[in-house]
Amino acid sequence: MNLPLLFARRYLLASRAAGGRSHNAVNLITIISMVVIAVVTGAMVVVLSAVNGISELVDTIYSPFDQDITITPAVGKTLVRDSIDVAEVMRNSNAAFSSWTVEENVLLRHDGQQAVATLKGVEDDYLRMSDMQRYLFSGKADFQSPSGPAVIMGLGVRTDLGVPLDDGIFRPLSISAPVRGRKLSSYQQRAFETVDAALSGTFTMNMEYDIRYVLAPIALAETLFHYRNEASALELKLNTGADLDGVASDLRALLGERFLVRTRYQKNVLMYQTNASEKFFSFLVLTFIGLIGAFNIIASLTMMMIEKQKDMRTLRSLGAAPEVIRRVFLYEGLLIVLVGVMAGLALGLGVCWAQERFGLVPLSSSVVEYYPVKVLAMDLVLVFGTVMAIGLLATWVPLRALSKRFLQAGTNAE
Repeated sequence: MNLPLLFARRYLLASRAAGGRSHNAVNLITIISMVVIAVVTGAMVVVLSAVNGISELVDTIYSPFDQDITITPAVGKTLVRDSIDVAEVMRNSNAAFSSWTVEENVLLRHDGQQAVATLKGVEDDYLRMSDMQRYLFSGKADFQSPSGPAVIMGLGVRTDLGVPLDDGIFRPLSISAPVRGRKLSSYQQRAFETVDAALSGTFTMNMEYDIRYVLAPIALAETLFHYRNEASALELKLNTGADLDGVASDLRALLGERFLVRTRYQKNVLMYQTNASEKFFSFLVLTFIGLIGAFNIIASLTMMMIEKQKDMRTLRSLGAAPEVIRRVFLYEGLLIVLVGVMAGLALGLGVCWAQERFGLVPLSSSVVEYYPVKVLAMDLVLVFGTVMAIGLLATWVPLRALSKRFLQAGTNAE
């Protein structure tokens, strides 16, 4: 039988009616300690889950145009397609889809309106890689129309130009780009290449992409930019659960130093580092608050030692070593923390579930209606371990001095 743990449980669950006012005060401070620990623990779970939700939302918004792996030239803007064996790259990366891409700035004109945008020429598989059907606002995700090649543009670009759907004959979209190697002063109008295209669909993802991007078939982009067997990048969509960093490392070894291989996290490293920093500092602040709140445990144990001096003298008379008595109060402090942590985890999970189920906190002027949350098992383990460590620190450090003092007082009283 673990005698110190048995005493600690009895002290924790002791009835208020069993003692006088001092006993009720000890119970009250103990309950306050549990509540503080529970609130801090619950706050940690909710805040970390909210940061996870926002990170996932940002990742979802940016991921359609940032594929799992992007291969670009280490030097210059374009690469020769024949310099990469796509079949070998697909085998080594176990990718589900791949697409050559061509990306340049263009001038769009329609009915007297004009706008500068980024044209991204892609293969048909790219529409599946980016799950374009999911982000369609109107029209269809297709690069063909009855009148010929068609493009898919962001909602912001279309709003500025007023381009109608599926009209590539009477009111086509005019796309112009400077021809490489031709100076405006020498060639004037011939310094630009212009093609006409219909609009097959409109997508909406986020403001940045909606006002910037136009997707086009890669053949149209090659004609417009005078690319011959060249591309801006080779983009890969990996199978679900693939190790992006591992695949990127393997491809770097395969392709050599002539090519730059990046995961979508590495392409947006600042954004992901910012999200990670926000999560870290939020957790750090809440940990500090929990450390301050844990001092309630010191007050609770101090008062309990004062009240239980008679019990300590009895145990000492029965031959209990000082270490046994110290463990009683050590276990008492840990039980207070454990009850608070478990209640806090339940509270935090309950709030997150309610937010997911009922949308308690709205997120106005955003792509989602309610504030997103995502609970991660590792976060729960981290919160549990951190709060228990704080509780152990708040219990053990002062316990050595306090127990020595009261044990000495109990010995003198004998």
